[in-house]
Amino acid sequence: MIEEHFDQVLTFGGHFPQDFTWMNAKYREAKSALIASGLDLVPCMNDTLAGNFLLDSENRVTLVDFEYASNNDRCAELALWFVEMCFDNETETEVIEEYFGKVDPVIVARINVFKALVDLKWSTWAMVQNKLSALDFDYFKYGVWKHMRTRVAMRDPQWNEWLKAV
Repeated sequence: MIEEHFDQVLTFGGHFPQDFTWMNAKYREAKSALIASGLDLVPCMNDTLAGNFLLDSENRVTLVDFEYASNNDRCAELALWFVEMCFDNETETEVIEEYFGKVDPVIVARINVFKALVDLKWSTWAMVQNKLSALDFDYFKYGVWKHMRTRVAMRDPQWNEWLKAV
């Protein structure tokens, strides 16, 4: 939905960061690499904010808010979960090993590339919401924060290696 949100920002007069041309070029590199390697589509929630995980008194987890649920690459879903929960590397490694049965460098690379893309998706979504939503929430600030995280991921010294590995 990244490109759909780009179009929406243009349509509604939302904010693009000053380095959007650079960010868009990095996004397109990542998209090309991921498409060339093939997408591993599975049912995904696509909205793994902490508030969408409810824990009851018996430690059972209930997921809520499936408004954005659709098929997506499983590594994108994990990447979104990791960035939303701010897991450290050790926790991410444990989750990857539990989910896939091993820690494969290709999977780690895919997740790291998707971390940038999911932040780009939600930053751009926030700029649309900043123009359209009546909710009392600072979507602009949220979007700027997500743009900053996108930049951090795309400027990581390993970015090009991750793209080659996916």
